[in-house]
Amino acid sequence: MYEEAIEKTFLPPIRVYALVEWGGFKTETSKYGIDKMSEITVHFHKRRLTEDQDLFVREGDFVLYGDFHYEIVSLDETKQMFGQVDHRMEIAAKCIRTREGLFDAS
Repeated sequence: MYEEAIEKTFLPPIRVYALVEWGGFKTETSKYGIDKMSEITVHFHKRRLTEDQDLFVREGDFVLYGDFHYEIVSLDETKQMFGQVDHRMEIAAKCIRTREGLFDAS
């Protein structure tokens, strides 16, 4: 009865324009077999993201690139605008491909 009272709300996907670097496939072997891993680095323009779209990127967020979902595992604010400490220009997000069934993307 308590579970029925909880309403599940999911936010719709949001399109964000960014520069994406694809790292290719890496094959790893473990005691469970062979696994193909891929990773991407997504470069967001911080001002376009925060001021124009009112969005904030965090570790654990998911990114859809092509037909695959990637999870953000680390963030780095890499470039300063004209050497000014208070003005960061770019957010680089390192992402790894998630397994199918990890979350409901519908």
